[in-house]
Amino acid sequence: MSVSVKVDLSRAIKKLSQNNINRGRYTMSNQMLADMNQFVPAKDYHLRGSGHVSFDGSQLIWNTPYAAKMFYVQFSKYTASGTGPRWDLKGKSLFMNDWIRAFKKGASL
Repeated sequence: MSVSVKVDLSRAIKKLSQNNINRGRYTMSNQMLADMNQFVPAKDYHLRGSGHVSFDGSQLIWNTPYAAKMFYVQFSKYTASGTGPRWDLKGKSLFMNDWIRAFKKGASL
């Protein structure tokens, strides 16, 4: 007795195409930027205003000379409550499920 099994993976491969993955990553990165920006220190709002997503969605960038210092160093006083360093961790703890959902929607999964 012989059993023949044929598996058609064409639809799965199409859903997991590099184009879909890139689109999902870009959509997720934009959602991450929108969600995290509320935790970015905002004395004059220059740092918040400089936030953007790289062309391929692989990086979130805050482009000011002091961005790295504000991201890594804890200061004693922030003018906007709820803000401070490592705003990525604050956003991650609150919005990770939203980011996953944004990736799936952008990637058409």
